[in-house]
Amino acid sequence: MKVNNPGKKDLDQLVMLEQETFSEAEAASRESIERRLKAHRETFWVLKKDGRIIAGINGITTNEKDLSDAMYTGEDFYDKKGRWLMIFGVSTLPDYQHNGYAAKIMHEVLQETVKCKLDGVVLTCKENMIPFYEQFGFVDEGVSESEHGGVVWHQMRIRRRDIKRDYKQDVIDCIVIVVVAAVLAFLLGRFVILNCNVPTGSMLETIQLGDNIIGSRLTYKFSDPERGDIAIFKWPDDESQVYIKRIIGLPGETVEIIDGKVYINGSDTPLKEDYLSDEARTDVRSFGPYQVPEDCYFMLGDNRPNSADARLWENTYVKRDKILAKAEFVYFPFSQITWLGNGAEY
Repeated sequence: MKVNNPGKKDLDQLVMLEQETFSEAEAASRESIERRLKAHRETFWVLKKDGRIIAGINGITTNEKDLSDAMYTGEDFYDKKGRWLMIFGVSTLPDYQHNGYAAKIMHEVLQETVKCKLDGVVLTCKENMIPFYEQFGFVDEGVSESEHGGVVWHQMRIRRRDIKRDYKQDVIDCIVIVVVAAVLAFLLGRFVILNCNVPTGSMLETIQLGDNIIGSRLTYKFSDPERGDIAIFKWPDDESQVYIKRIIGLPGETVEIIDGKVYINGSDTPLKEDYLSDEARTDVRSFGPYQVPEDCYFMLGDNRPNSADARLWENTYVKRDKILAKAEFVYFPFSQITWLGNGAEY
């Protein structure tokens, strides 16, 4: 069974729990419980068995250091950022008492006190219950000024420094966080993003030597690669290696490079490639023509004179299913953070 915060639908059960564990003079009214639940549900903790609330603890956080009767009748003392947790009631249904249920909830409440870095917890109890709370580290501060229900109450307090940490749970929490993080990293790396480092200067000036790139695996799951995209793909001459180049030729197109300028399908107008390096602009070599097969793409580097790209590969074209991701941005070094956009156009 797990300790949880109740919801509005649990109001009737909370009222029943209060009525069955406290005398009529001591028990909070339905209206009072409803107000508390509405104002500070996060300071209600309950334990359920087969859908039934069998035990619970409720109170408020406040900056007051002592629990007073005035706190029971309104929410004026409640402060979400208060330094002290005042416990109004610790309850267990009669049929479930002496089974450790209240102790289980108290343990969780104290651990939450530590996590939230509160100063501590204060409660009042009858004299016969003092030993029960002492086992958690509460200290009896003597008879309280409280006259609630016409009963003599002792105020007890435990400071955060005296709460025994549940290091076992801390270890479990850390393991869960690490496992969840590892699973998310795997899923992101396998299905969403691709991280790669660029070891050459073939994409200068767009991408610098040694830049680290994040690519989107999802982009080409929902749309086709476009001219001008910077793509991350398996090199057709050795698919164990991953390359990054710009998509120039699309399936079915004819690509020809004349005097360093790229022409598509015999157009009189070359591609406008503002991203080319200064050195590439002086390249006047000619290549092709290349007839791009269906379901394949023709890739070139932005630093044309120093790029081992489709012009030099034995297997000239990259198949659609070998394109792994669209390069989206440079994320490292931080001084080089850059979004990578499209850019090849007539």
